[in-house]
Amino acid sequence: MAAKPPPPVRALSPWTYLLRNPRRIAPVFAIQALVTTLLVLIITPTNAFEATARANIRPLEVFTIVSPRVRRDFDEELVGILDDNVAQEQRVKAKMFWLRTPMIVGEGYAPMIALPREVWPQFLDKLSSTLIEGRMPESGQDGAVLHEAVVRARGMKLGDKFGQLVNPQDATPGRFTLVGVLGGYARIGLASYAYASEPYFVLARRPEFRVIYAREGRKAASDTYLRDAKHEDGEPAFRVVDATFVEKRIAKTLANVPVIIGFITFSVGVVVALVISLLNVISFQVRVDEFGVYLAVGHQRWPLVRKLAIETAAVAVSAWVVGLAVGLAGVWLYRDLWLEPRGIVMTVVDPRPLLFSLSVPVFSTLTGAIALGRRLHRMDPVTVIQRRGV
Repeated sequence: MAAKPPPPVRALSPWTYLLRNPRRIAPVFAIQALVTTLLVLIITPTNAFEATARANIRPLEVFTIVSPRVRRDFDEELVGILDDNVAQEQRVKAKMFWLRTPMIVGEGYAPMIALPREVWPQFLDKLSSTLIEGRMPESGQDGAVLHEAVVRARGMKLGDKFGQLVNPQDATPGRFTLVGVLGGYARIGLASYAYASEPYFVLARRPEFRVIYAREGRKAASDTYLRDAKHEDGEPAFRVVDATFVEKRIAKTLANVPVIIGFITFSVGVVVALVISLLNVISFQVRVDEFGVYLAVGHQRWPLVRKLAIETAAVAVSAWVVGLAVGLAGVWLYRDLWLEPRGIVMTVVDPRPLLFSLSVPVFSTLTGAIALGRRLHRMDPVTVIQRRGV
């Protein structure tokens, strides 16, 4: 039985050229893949600012913290306003402190709450937090328990002391001793309200807060009531710290990050596109005879331009895919080996670098196709044939 003949080779198919000439396309492919990898490695870690900040405010998804806005303490009028909150389930006296934690650049802050000893079990239960190391603080003592991510980020161990009385550069007032480590999704610290209220101690000067627990499914309504509450003279009654408040501050702080990323990506994309166009033009010089023959035997210029555009786009897209894969692998290793041990949160699969890096194949395909198309339209097949015969 006769062997089946191989399928005919389509000379004008862009895939024929790509499969037969891997060495010619390798430099263009490598440059675009490496640039895509570089953009992923640069852009993705920038989400660590927002991701870590959001991890620090997760406790505020469970409770809300309020303090007097224009008065020093919770007087009868303010207590009455709180009593009128029909969406409220419970409120607890508290004092709030912030723990400075390292970020990729600069520092962030995680909350530590001083509460009465009797409400600690309920507080931790609502946050799904558990003690995973050490012990809980004693009432009236300087002990504190911190979340494991904050402990890692600050490089602390049980028995370490922290606070401004230990290190003047610390953001946390007073003096505390780490006696336990908490686990769970909520990055929260816990200390004794009795210790934070000792007369004549520096922490006694800290303003008093109320931790507000809302009824099931009523937190948004409770927060809205607290934000809108006013004194009889029309002045706002409370300073409300809830998830919405902190998210707005985060958004304001990071407002310029997309602008910087956009500028970097646009600049890199334009430069790479110009370099790729130059490489494509140089590579086209090797193929002048090929396209001269195509034109001489009657092929139209437009199908040849389309062939070049498809070749350029195929190389660009495949390089983009490979660059993304390498970049994501690098980001994954960076997160697991360097960021997580320092308590920094980063999302590996971030749509921003995927979209921004897409500018590389788009720009390079457009500029490459335009440059090659111009060269092809200016080509004189007669001159090419005559030069081949010399």
